Amino acid sequence: MIRDLTETDRNQTIELVNQFYRKVNELELDGLFRIRPRAATKFTDIYFKLIGTGKVYMRGFFEDQELVSLLIGRVEEKPHLEEERSLFIDLAVTKLGKKKKGYMSALLKDVDLWCKEKSISAIELRAILQNEEAVKFWDKSSFERFYIRYRKRVD
Repeated sequence: MIRDLTETDRNQTIELVNQFYRKVNELELDGLFRIRPRAATKFTDIYFKLIGTGKVYMRGFFEDQELVSLLIGRVEEKPHLEEERSLFIDLAVTKLGKKKKGYMSALLKDVDLWCKEKSISAIELRAILQNEEAVKFWDKSSFERFYIRYRKRVD
């Protein structure tokens, strides 16, 4: 079942965000891109504070009371573009051992409906190239590669 995340889901949300952050920190990136301890708690709490503003999408897929997948995004205002607003997905993660069961696909259908209700015409996200599992997932989804983002370490 898909539903909005609430404060009662805080600990499970933090746990799932931490799972993703641990995975990112295991990747051999440029040595600078490391997620700090307690970042999952701070990230989650910021989004919980924004619930009710209409500017965030924060929903999860639950098996009974267990949060197995979540998608968190924020509305970006773009007055300089014709689209005016888009939803930027900051985090999309499924619990280890629960992948390939369609949870994220269901959340993506739900976020599409949410965006249509809010007259948001585009959804964007970033994926770290070394996170091959994520890149494969997004390449197989209805999302298309759009930007190339470059990064350089300044020494």
